[in-house]
Amino acid sequence: MLLACAGALDAQTYTDRQGTPVQSTATIPYDYWPLGPGQHNLAPTSATALTVATGARFMRVCASTATVRYTTDGMTTPTSSTGEPLFAGSCLECRG
Repeated sequence: MLLACAGALDAQTYTDRQGTPVQSTATIPYDYWPLGPGQHNLAPTSATALTVATGARFMRVCASTATVRYTTDGMTTPTSSTGEPLFAGSCLECRG
């Protein structure tokens, strides 16, 4: 599943080492906005390359019902023993 998230970071308050509240504004390195079309509800039975939308800087891939293996180098095909596991019910976020 490919998702792009939208959101802005508002001013936040944190406490410094002396316990003094400090008002802070942090900028996100890039904005998130949805790019379409996404890939949803795939049920692959073999290694399947995901299509990343042009201009995407963030994606979220979730394994809904089964544990899968993934690679991110674009060359290695995941197998039952190759690649990183993504456990059922969990998600992977990639940025950059």
